[in-house]
Amino acid sequence: MNLHEQCLLRYLQNPDELAYSTQILKLNNFILEKHFILNNFVAKLSALSYTDSEV
Repeated sequence: MNLHEQCLLRYLQNPDELAYSTQILKLNNFILEKHFILNNFVAKLSALSYTDSEV
């Protein structure tokens, strides 16, 4: 069961905790987004080699 399913199940069992579950999902999505950016963009940028060429 993934985090989204756990939050949905928790909401169905305890509707009063909707705000808490929503915050957990927001935090999880933020972490996944940052992880994706780091893996796909920052790592590739650091792999580029820059050279100074003077004309």
